Amino acid sequence: MRFKKTRWDKRGTYTYVDSNGRRFEVKPGVDGVTEADIKMLHSLDDAEVYNNIKNSRPAMTAEEKARKKVWEAEHPGEIYPANWNLSLDYMAGEDGDDDRLDKSEVTAACSTTMDYEDETEEEIVDRLLDFLAPMQRKIYYLRHIRGYKGKEVAAMLGTSAANVSLRYKEALAKIEEKKENM
Repeated sequence: MRFKKTRWDKRGTYTYVDSNGRRFEVKPGVDGVTEADIKMLHSLDDAEVYNNIKNSRPAMTAEEKARKKVWEAEHPGEIYPANWNLSLDYMAGEDGDDDRLDKSEVTAACSTTMDYEDETEEEIVDRLLDFLAPMQRKIYYLRHIRGYKGKEVAAMLGTSAANVSLRYKEALAKIEEKKENM
C-alpha cells in the first residue's frame, strides 16, 4: 500500500519489488522499454497513492457535512481544512480478521525517509511551499514569484486586497519559520 509518490528527479527509471523481495529497475531503452512506459508506471503509482490517501478517511457524517457547509459560508474562497490521521487499526483490519495486516507492515508502507542532501535550491523552495495552505500558496506564488501587485492578485482570486495582504504575510511568516527549522 503506497502513500508517497516517487520524487520527480527519480522518475527517469522505475523500480519495483517482486513477491520474493527482489528489487528490479526498469530503464528506458533496455528490453524494449520506452520513456512512455516508465511514465505510465509512475502514473499508475500516483493514482494508487491518491486513492489510498483518499479512501483512508471514512466518509463524513451528516453532522460533519453541516459543520463544513457553515464553515465554507463563513470563509468564502478558502478550502475546508481536512486534518485527519490514518488509523493503523482501520488500515490493518479488525482483530480476528483472517486477512488482517501486520501493523508493522502498514507502518513501514506509510513511513518515509527524508533525503534532502542532494536537493537543488528550487526543490527546497518547492518543499517550503508545500507547508502553506492552498490559498497562501496561490497568493505567495502570484505575488512573490510572478510579481503581481496585491490588488491584481485580489482581482484574480475574487477576494479583497486586505485578505491577500494577510495571507501573503502569513505565508512569509510560515516560510521564515520553516527556514529556521531546516
